[in-house]
Amino acid sequence: MHFEKILVGVDFSDISRHVIRSAVFLAKIFDSEIKLVHIVENTIFPAAFDDLEPFVDPEEFKKIVQTVEEIVEKSAQNLEEIAEDISEKEGIKVSFAVHTGDIAEEILEISEKGNFDLIVIGAHKKALVESLLLGNEAEKIVNKARTSVLIVKGRPVENPKKLLCGYDFLPNSIEALETAKEIAKKTGAEIDIVHADTEEGFAHFSHIYETVFQKKVNMLKDLIEKLKAEGIKADFEIIKAEPSKAILEAVKDFDSELVVVGKRQRKDIKRFFLGTIAMKVVKNSPVPVLIVRRR
Repeated sequence: MHFEKILVGVDFSDISRHVIRSAVFLAKIFDSEIKLVHIVENTIFPAAFDDLEPFVDPEEFKKIVQTVEEIVEKSAQNLEEIAEDISEKEGIKVSFAVHTGDIAEEILEISEKGNFDLIVIGAHKKALVESLLLGNEAEKIVNKARTSVLIVKGRPVENPKKLLCGYDFLPNSIEALETAKEIAKKTGAEIDIVHADTEEGFAHFSHIYETVFQKKVNMLKDLIEKLKAEGIKADFEIIKAEPSKAILEAVKDFDSELVVVGKRQRKDIKRFFLGTIAMKVVKNSPVPVLIVRRR
């Protein structure tokens, strides 16, 4: 898994600093180029000027258009300053753009048209509330993106030493683990693998369950040994719980700094990290979550 092109959503809020730092960190790991994008929301101005124009005084309409142009220009100036700073200090190729419209839809469209490999966005902390809120726009991006998404929560992704990887032995989680390995090789981080065991409910087939469970244990032990042979510190845990609960429990058990999980195509509705399961992990994780999805 390689992130050649990273799209970064910048809204100039407090979390944006963490989002940008996280994108820069990953760009240095994967030798990526970055594009910073700010979306001027529809809520700031009427979505369809043509529909509004007949009902507004010409001078007032002119002021609306001018205000939007000023917001776009100021946003572009701010992004240019950030881009130049990153390029000068980090030697990373950085571009930027300002668009108007629906935040999620614009970011998704830019990602698709530009063939980006990773979208980096932030979650926000509600005033006087400790929990981090994902927000409607971020949820749309997580659910609809056809590429990998990093959701920055609480802290930036910057030289993490404890990575948690959700693993179910299938291709999407293998890709997530490969991504975690790339980060670990550059940072010296430990990879902790968690597998959610949900087969115990078939108690009337206990002999089959025990055989399958032991095979999983052996496979995970072999996987850990292979990681150690590559110079990566690693451990694993099997948690008898629904997948999202297993991940969230493991975050606490391992004191993880970044969660890395895979995401399947939408046709695999009953599979592991998709829809409500992935969203539960993202919403409730106290640390950033990287959802890996091959284009």
